[in-house]
Amino acid sequence: MTIEQAQIFFPNPSNEDLEDLWEQRFFEQKQFFLTRPPIHQVWKSRIKKLEQQFNAFLVLTEQEKPKGKTHKISNEDSAFSDEFIVAFHQFHKQRNLFKSALLKAQYYSELVQVIENWLKTELSYAQYWSHPESKVNEIEALISKELDPMEFLKELKATEILITSPLIKDLKENYNILPENVKKEVKRLTLLAKL
Repeated sequence: MTIEQAQIFFPNPSNEDLEDLWEQRFFEQKQFFLTRPPIHQVWKSRIKKLEQQFNAFLVLTEQEKPKGKTHKISNEDSAFSDEFIVAFHQFHKQRNLFKSALLKAQYYSELVQVIENWLKTELSYAQYWSHPESKVNEIEALISKELDPMEFLKELKATEILITSPLIKDLKENYNILPENVKKEVKRLTLLAKL
C-alpha cells in the first residue's frame, strides 16, 4: 500500500497524532461489536474495513505488523446440550466470554481472532435451533432483532412445561404449538443459520 492509498483508508484531516487516532478508531470498532447483533456478513465487512485502516496506519507510521497475543477461548461449549434451556445458558456464557475477550483485546489480530471465534459460536447456536418448518410460517422475524434473553428464557421455561420435555428434539417436534415468541426466535435463528 502506498502512502497516498493509506491516506484514503486512514484519513487524518486534523493532523492528530496517528497513534491516538488509531486507538480511537480501534475503540469505536470494539464498541460496534459489543453493541450490534452478531450478523456474519456485517461483522466480516467491518473487520475488512478495520484491516484496511490498520494496514494504512502501519504504512503511515512506518511500522511492521506486530505479532499480537492470542486469546484462548474454548469453543468446546459450542457443542450445545440436548436440553434447550441448558444450551441457552451455555451460549450466553460463551457470548459473555467473547465480550470480555473483546474488551481485553489490545491489537488488531486479537480482535479478529475473538470475532472469528464468536461468529463460529453464533453460527453453531443458530444451527442448533434451526428448523425447516419455521421458514414457511407467516411469522415475521428480523435477523438483526434478537428477543430479550430474559424474556426468551421465560418463554423457554413455559415451553418446557407445555411440551413436558427439556429436549430440543421434542421442542422441534412440537413446533406448531410453541409460544409465538419462541417460534419467532427459532425463525430468526433459522434465517441466521442460512447466512
